[in-house]
Amino acid sequence: MLPLLVRALRITNWLNWTAAAILALLLAVMIFRPETPRDIVAQVIASEEASEVAIIWFKWACVMSLPVCIATHLILTRVIAMIRDTQTGAGFSEANADRLSVIAWALLAINVVDLIFGQLSVWASTVSGLYFGWSLSLTGWFAVPLLFVLARLLREGAQMRDDLEGTV
Repeated sequence: MLPLLVRALRITNWLNWTAAAILALLLAVMIFRPETPRDIVAQVIASEEASEVAIIWFKWACVMSLPVCIATHLILTRVIAMIRDTQTGAGFSEANADRLSVIAWALLAINVVDLIFGQLSVWASTVSGLYFGWSLSLTGWFAVPLLFVLARLLREGAQMRDDLEGTV
């Protein structure tokens, strides 16, 4: 089961970087050939002002997706490493506690970027009159302190295990 999970996480990481490359390419097109996206958006949105807001929103969405892709990479690679340690019987270790802390920080970064994206979407909706969807999700905000606490517990568990092995 765990090797299958590792394979799925690797594929997910590959898809993550593929999405990042596509969004970076779209951003480059919007910066270096701005007439192309303007023509496409103008076909969908009749108002010129709303079209400009949509393009600005999409540019910033592309920019914000890049740190999210990096944070997602950090999460996926750390989970893969933790699974490998678990398979070898070294699940309770300082390294895994550190990895869990990295996952918590990466998830915090994703949540902060999501809040900024939400503010951008609210601004774009207000200015253009169009609906740029976003909703606040508290699940990630609850997960961040939980992961920090679990990292601390894992670290203490690893130290207790090391102490116990030293006394035997």
